[in-house]
Amino acid sequence: MLGTRELRHRIRTIANVERVVDAMQKISAARLSREKARVLGSRPYFEGVERAVRDLATTDRPPNPLLRTNPSDNCLLIVVASDKGLCGSYNSNIIHAAERFVAEHRHRRLHLITAGRKLRKFLPRAGGQVLRESISIPEPPFDAYTDELAGMIMSYYLMEQIGHAYVLYTGFRTLGANRPVLKRILPVEPVAHPLPMNYFYFYEPDVGAVLERLLPEYVRLAIWEAFAEATASEHAARMVMMEQASVNAREMIDDLVMEANKLRQAGITGELLDIVGTSEALTGRGRKGAA
Repeated sequence: MLGTRELRHRIRTIANVERVVDAMQKISAARLSREKARVLGSRPYFEGVERAVRDLATTDRPPNPLLRTNPSDNCLLIVVASDKGLCGSYNSNIIHAAERFVAEHRHRRLHLITAGRKLRKFLPRAGGQVLRESISIPEPPFDAYTDELAGMIMSYYLMEQIGHAYVLYTGFRTLGANRPVLKRILPVEPVAHPLPMNYFYFYEPDVGAVLERLLPEYVRLAIWEAFAEATASEHAARMVMMEQASVNAREMIDDLVMEANKLRQAGITGELLDIVGTSEALTGRGRKGAA
């Protein structure tokens, strides 16, 4: 059983941890507010570009190398995790999803691009060729970084070194319900339900010119949106975990304070009993001497 001194030391230690955790929770909350606004502001634009590209993929169009289906059976996967921990199951969920993807595509030659220090343990088990490993994820808006990755993917696809390109990240939906999302970037997946025949789009200067400009933008935006949503999801997960850790720390402090008070009360009671016992002994001795 711990003594009063040990309990007081533990209370001070947990209180220091609670202050650090509370500060981390507030930092993540502030960053989440900024990243959430970034995601919600960019999502309609990306969805509009994606819809336009997928609509064009269903129509008669001039040939575009990024819309053709490559004969290569090789597969490229971009995995986005985080550099830091203390965010609950955020990283483990992504790693498990990546492992499932690798298991399902074991018959293919796999090319990997990873972003996040926490994925270093996953790479030795993946068994694919690592094209790029980013230990530190750049700070938002990471335009230069995503442009470089988009250029790499399109280059591999145009040279027919890969037949499919995917990105795996944690999609941001609500504060505590974010799940891994696997999105196919190339080849472009046509819409399942095209627009009715009485709807017509006119493209200027022509469909080929629009596709030539829009397809690279779509690839870049798909990667950019993945990083933006992953960053928002990471801060959301960390904020929730730090809030729960702060609550647990305060509960532990309350329990330890109560235990310390019980020990102190027991000590005071014992001292009072000693005083009363000594007083009664002295009083009885005095009576015997007087008799």
